[in-house]
Amino acid sequence: MTLLPALLWRKAPVLACLFLWSGSPAFAENPEVLRDLVYAQPGGTPLTLDAYLVPDKKVHPAVINIHGGGFVTGDKSHISTGFREIRDLILANGISVISVNYRLAPQHPYPAATDDIQEAISFIKKNSSKLRIDPNHLALMGESAGGMLVSHAGAKYRPENKVATVISFYGEHDFLLRVTENPCAMDGYTVPQPEGGCISGGMAAFLGFDKVTPENKPLLTDATVVSHVHPDMPSYLLIHGTRDYGVPIEQAHSMQDAMRRAGAECELMAVVGGGHGIGGWTAPNQVRYKQILEDWLKQKLLHSQ
Repeated sequence: MTLLPALLWRKAPVLACLFLWSGSPAFAENPEVLRDLVYAQPGGTPLTLDAYLVPDKKVHPAVINIHGGGFVTGDKSHISTGFREIRDLILANGISVISVNYRLAPQHPYPAATDDIQEAISFIKKNSSKLRIDPNHLALMGESAGGMLVSHAGAKYRPENKVATVISFYGEHDFLLRVTENPCAMDGYTVPQPEGGCISGGMAAFLGFDKVTPENKPLLTDATVVSHVHPDMPSYLLIHGTRDYGVPIEQAHSMQDAMRRAGAECELMAVVGGGHGIGGWTAPNQVRYKQILEDWLKQKLLHSQ
C-alpha cells in the first residue's frame, strides 16, 4: 500500500456554494482538494480517494462518501457533480469530505466492494493527522449502491474501523426481503417476480448470481445488512423516498426495525413522494432532508467533540 508521503497531493479550488445555510459557518470557498490518493492496491489495482479538506490547520470531523451506480458503474467524482449540493453543505459546517472509489461488479463481485470500504476507512484513520481528520468523528455516507455499502460497513466493521455515524440515502439493507418481492420493484418500474427471485441486474452482478438457490443462500445472507445488526453499531440516519421504484422504502423500514429491536439507534426520514435520487426532491416538503442531514451531522460529529 502506498501511504500519503509518497503521493502527489494536488490542490484545486472548489467554487463557493451558491446558498447559505442558516446557522452554518461561512462556506470555505477554497477547500484544500487532494485527488487520487491511493488507499489500497488489491491484485495490483490502485484504489483511490479524493479529499476535500476544510482549509485551515485545525483537525476536523469528516464524512466519507461512497458513490452509487448500481454496483456496476459510478465514480468518486459524483460528489462534485450530482452530490455537489450535499458536499458543500457538509463543508459549510466545518466538516471535511472524502470521496472513495471501490471495485465494481461484475468483474469484482461481493465481498470486493465491502472489503474496499473497510480498507478506505483504515487508510483514513491511519493517515488522519496528515489529512487533519479526527479519526473518532467520522461519518459514512452513501447513496443507492453506496448506501448499501456504508450500511454494511457500519454493521460488519473491523474493530478498529468503527465510525461515529452512518447516513444511507435509499440504500438496500435487506437482500433477503428484496428477493421475495412480488411484484418486483427495480430500475424504476415494477414487474412480476422473476423465476429465482427479485434480483435486479446490478444486484445480480454484485452478488454473482441472478437466481437464489440453496447453494448461494449463505452468500445472500452475508451480503444482507440486517443479518449483521447488533447493539454496538454506530447510529444510523436513513433518508429514503416513499415513491422509490429502484429501491423500495421497505428496505429502510426493515433496517430501522432490525436496529431498534437490537437496541441500536436508527432514524428514518421518509421523503414523501420522493423517487430514487435526490435530483427529483424539489418540493418544499422534500428539500427538508437537507436540514435533517445538517442537524444530524452537527449532533453526531460536532456537538459530540
